[in-house]
Amino acid sequence: MEGNELLDRFFKGKLTEEEKLRFENLLQSDENLREEFEFQQTAREAIVRNKHRELKDYLQEVDQELDSKSKTGKILPWIPLWKIAAGFVLVLGATFLFLKLNDSKTDSKDPDSFLAYYNAYPNVVSPITRGEEFNPEDQEKAAFIAYESKNYRLSDSLFTSILPYQTDYVHFYKGISKFELGQYDSAIHYFDNYLYSDGIQLRDQAKWYMALSFLVKGDTIKGKEEMIRLRKSSGYKMDEVERILLSLD
Repeated sequence: MEGNELLDRFFKGKLTEEEKLRFENLLQSDENLREEFEFQQTAREAIVRNKHRELKDYLQEVDQELDSKSKTGKILPWIPLWKIAAGFVLVLGATFLFLKLNDSKTDSKDPDSFLAYYNAYPNVVSPITRGEEFNPEDQEKAAFIAYESKNYRLSDSLFTSILPYQTDYVHFYKGISKFELGQYDSAIHYFDNYLYSDGIQLRDQAKWYMALSFLVKGDTIKGKEEMIRLRKSSGYKMDEVERILLSLD
């Protein structure tokens, strides 16, 4: 099945488990498909936000009119039928778009709230010091300079160029770069790759960021599973883990 067909089925929530794996692999290998996916996702979210704003404005208008009429002693029957109908249309439209946007996810419990727990992990592998001489051909150093400068698009690209030579921590920091770019499925992929590598220094951190990636993208079921695994395996971020799990119960 072609990438565009899988993309269409993804947003309709009709992908099988086999198709999901195929689609995720294509997102990693096909830059054009990944860009189209990110564009459509952003566009759909923008539509939903716009509809919610319209609904909020409408409700504020009705509330103001109700307040105005109550001061003159008039009650509900004055409200024009077309306004009631318009309200229903806005409610139904916003609800429909919201469901369409999220029908490929397992849960939709305020994903943005989990971003409050996120901070980019510091560069503990190749710290950059002031006055340090820099060889332009040292791509790893360049990648970490971009990372510390919060130029995550550049760090993402540079980490890709050194992946064939570094098989552990580069996956972790590429995952952080992907998270910063809002590419949460890709972030999960690279954190998972790190966990299956020989790297041991950042294993608990990778579990933490992978769980957050699931939660922020709206998959609270998998996010909760990963948080529970982290709680069982170590004491890393335990206060935050407990607060998140409590909020998911």
